[in-house]
Order: sequence, then C-alpha cells, then structure tokens
Amino acid sequence: MDQNTRQQLNQFIAAQRQSSQHGGQPLAGKRVLDLSTVVAAPYAAALLGDAGAEVIKIENPNSPDPLRSWGTSDKTKIEPYHAYIGRNKFPVTLDLKSTEGKQAFEDLVRNADVVIENMRMGAMDRLGLCHEHLLEINPGLIIGKVSGYGMTGPQSQQPGFGTLAEAFSGFSYLNGSHNSGPTSPPTALADLTTGIHLAYAVSLALHQSVRGLSGGQVIDISLYEPLFGYLGGEFLSYQLTGEVPQPIGNELRAAAPRNNYQTSDASWVALSCSSQKTWEHLANVMHMPELIDDPRFITNGERIKVANRAALNDIIQAWMSQQTCAEALQLFADKGITAGPIMSMDSIATDPHYAERGSIVSVDDPTTGDTLKMPGVPFRMNKEANRVRFPGLPHGAANDVIYKDLLGYDQAHIERLSVYSE
Repeated sequence: MDQNTRQQLNQFIAAQRQSSQHGGQPLAGKRVLDLSTVVAAPYAAALLGDAGAEVIKIENPNSPDPLRSWGTSDKTKIEPYHAYIGRNKFPVTLDLKSTEGKQAFEDLVRNADVVIENMRMGAMDRLGLCHEHLLEINPGLIIGKVSGYGMTGPQSQQPGFGTLAEAFSGFSYLNGSHNSGPTSPPTALADLTTGIHLAYAVSLALHQSVRGLSGGQVIDISLYEPLFGYLGGEFLSYQLTGEVPQPIGNELRAAAPRNNYQTSDASWVALSCSSQKTWEHLANVMHMPELIDDPRFITNGERIKVANRAALNDIIQAWMSQQTCAEALQLFADKGITAGPIMSMDSIATDPHYAERGSIVSVDDPTTGDTLKMPGVPFRMNKEANRVRFPGLPHGAANDVIYKDLLGYDQAHIERLSVYSE
C-alpha cells in the first residue's frame, strides 16, 4: 500500500470510527474484537457492525484471513467474499505469539465489549489468553466462541468446518433426492446460520454487561446446532413415529404439491400449495377440476403419499411445460396461488422488486474507488438503524488509526505490531 493510499484510508477509517461511536444505531459505542477467520464467526461480527458496533478485525501480520482469497479471480482485484463478510470492520495486524502483540491484544480487550474467536480448542490457552484471563482483564467482556462441535462433548476437540457441520446436523442427508444422495449446499450455510445465531446471542448478552465492570460471559456455539435447530420438525417427527425422514428433493414431506417446475421457455417456477384451497385453485387454473375429487389427491394426507405425489408432479409438470414462465406466474397471481420465479444472480441484479425494496445496496470502496453492489441488511428498522457502511478493507488497513487513537501507541510501536516474529 503506497503512502498516499494509506493516508486516505486513515482519514476514511477515522471518520467512520467517529460516526460509529456517535451514531444513532442500536450498538453505537460498543466495541467488538473479531479474532476469527473465514465465515461463521466473522459473519457474526459483520452483523454486529451493521448495527453500529465498532468492529476491529485482528489478523496475523504474516497470515491474513483465508477469506481474503475466496472467489478472487484475474477479472477483478476485489475480494468478493471478504468485501462482503469483512464489511464495517477496521482491520489491524497483531502477532499473538509475540510478547508485544499479546500485550497489545490485552490493551484492546480492556477497551472492548465483545471478543469473537474460533480458534481450535485450547489454542487461546496455549497463547496465554484463555477465556478466564480475558474475563479477569475485563469482567464485562462477552466472549463468543465458535467451534465445530461446541466446547463440551466427545467431539469437542475435533476441528470443525461448515461442510462437516452440515453433514453432522442432518441437513446434508435430507438435502438431496433418492437419486443424488446426500447433497451439501452451494453456500456456507452452516457458517452463516451460526453467525446469525451468535450475533443474536451477543446482542442479548450486551444487555447484561458493563464494559470493564460486570456481566461478562462466554457464549459457546457450535457450527452444527443452529442448522440442526432448523430441522426440529423433522427430528420431532422421527421421535413420534420412529420413521427416519428421507431425502425428497425439492419437495416438502408435510405438504403437496410443492416442487420446482420447468416452463416452456426453459425457466423455472417454485410452487407450493400448502392449503387445500390453494390446491383446488391450482386444479382449476390448469382446467382440471376433476383432480379435486380424485381419491389420490382429495386431501393433503393422500397427496403426500409417494405414488400420489409422483403422479401429481407429472401432471403439473406436463401442464407447466405448455406455459411460459410469465404466463404461469400471471395465472397463479390472479388466483392467489403461491408460486414464484426461481432467480439466478443475473436476474436478481436487474429485478425491479429487489431494486425498489433496497435489497441490494451500493457501497463505495475507499481503496479502489469502485462502487460495489451487495446484499443489504435483510430487515428494516427506524431511521436505517442497521446498514452496510463500507466493504472489507485491506489487511492491516486500520493499524495506524486504531493503535494510535484508541491505545495511544507511537508510530514505531505500531510498525512493530505489523511485523510477524518467528
């Protein structure tokens, strides 16, 4: 980073810090130390930053967060995953294995409300930074600990990754079809789900804590449990019936019809008839009222039977293949049938509802000067309480501002913290 860019970033970061400390957002004035890497825990920190918390992203000088290299290609200098999940954060470098780096981290802890970390179990202890020590330094500190399997139990010492958590939670088993077998999601689903739950837990804990004084605690969250919680109905069904739920593709065991159907113009429509009335409307729209009294389809209980479900899907698909996507959706809308288009990223980018709703926000990148479009905060509060203020910044971009303004370090001290010591 050249000196001019560094100076411009320092000015930008200083202004953003000032704004976050005195803004009207729910977590304005709260400070979060994000010691984590990749997706789950960093996503939690990003969500807290959306709500106005000052998030300081701590990375090793010699080993940046691997997320910085996800999705990067020769077509762009922007790191897409980091630009999104690294949003609203002030990145600093710190070698926790060095005496000076450890001291700097402790100084930051004294001035923080939250620490989020996802190191292997025991790693913080080996660094001399165990949770008990951090709580002694700051009795009001909230520590969010993300691990693959939680801090207790026979699997607690095993390394955890989202893909393994999706498998362990039961999601991958159910997410597929009899033909495909277990199917993992194409996104970091377990990580993102865990991040949401951790941000929620931290927000609750902040109501009971006072920085430096009281109310500190450790939040123990695994990667698999939040996703397992999404499958509560399936697990309870197994407990009540003894029948193991099996993968069913795009369908829903509890209701039919519910599937994805291809139209004549090679588009796809998602259709869900979860009530009897909606199903009857569908039969009439297809000009097949006789289906309503067909013994195979007369009730939802009959429609969800395997053979009847398959027969009904074939009938709907045959009808859908004679309609364009626009024609089918208009017919469904006229009769209040719950259906919608299956969107790709390019169709989302030009969709008028996304645009008018503000589901996509434009964010200026202070490093490149580019304007980036990314998903905005997925809920609305009074006066734009939660928002994406800026994308992920370069490795160590906030060293000068954070260490000087927050901790009072001189420039020589700051430069030493930017170097990795073997």
